[in-house]
Amino acid sequence: MENKKQEIEELAWQVFLNKSGLSFKRELTDDEKKRVTQVDGYDYYREQATKMWEKKQRALLNKKYPVIEVPADGEHGRMGGAYCLCFVYSKYSGNFVLKGYHREVVAYLKKNYTHYFYNMSLWYQGFHRDIWDFWKKDVTIFTTSIRERKKGKKIEVRPYWKHGIDEEELEKQILRFKRLPKRWIPEFDMF
Repeated sequence: MENKKQEIEELAWQVFLNKSGLSFKRELTDDEKKRVTQVDGYDYYREQATKMWEKKQRALLNKKYPVIEVPADGEHGRMGGAYCLCFVYSKYSGNFVLKGYHREVVAYLKKNYTHYFYNMSLWYQGFHRDIWDFWKKDVTIFTTSIRERKKGKKIEVRPYWKHGIDEEELEKQILRFKRLPKRWIPEFDMF
C-alpha cells in the first residue's frame, strides 16, 4: 500500500512538471516538494496519476498472458527510451506480454519470434500512446481514430502500396476489422 502511494506521488510529480512546463536545475528536497504538493490545485495531478497508475496495473495484472521482462541493455540514447508494455499475439507462441524499454523489446521480438502482431503501449513521464504493428516490414496495420470509427471506417491490415501492384490486386489483400482480434487468425497467413 505504501509502495502504491509512493508510485502515485512520483507519477503525479511527473505529470505536474510536464503540464506546467517547469524544470529544475537540481532535485528538490522533500520540504520544497511538500510546499508545492500541499496546494489544493495539486489534487488534480494526483487524480490524473491515480488513473494512469490504475490503467497500468490493469494491464500488468492481466492473468491470461504470461509476462516476460526484457532487460535493459544499458545503452543511452534518445530513441527507444520509452517504457512499454507490448501485448504480442503470435501464431506459434500464443499470446504474451513483454515489459521493458521500446528499443530492447523490439529487438527481442525480432530476434526470437516470427508470425506475430502486437500492440505496444509506450509510457513516458506519465503519458502513453499505443502502436499496432505486424512482424513483416512490408505489412502494416492502419488504425482509425474515434471520429473515423463513428463514420464507419475500419482498421486495415494490408501491405504497403507497391508500384508494381494495381489497385484491384491490392484491394484483395486488404483485411478490414471493426476491432483487431486478440489472437493470430488464419487470414494473416496470406501475408
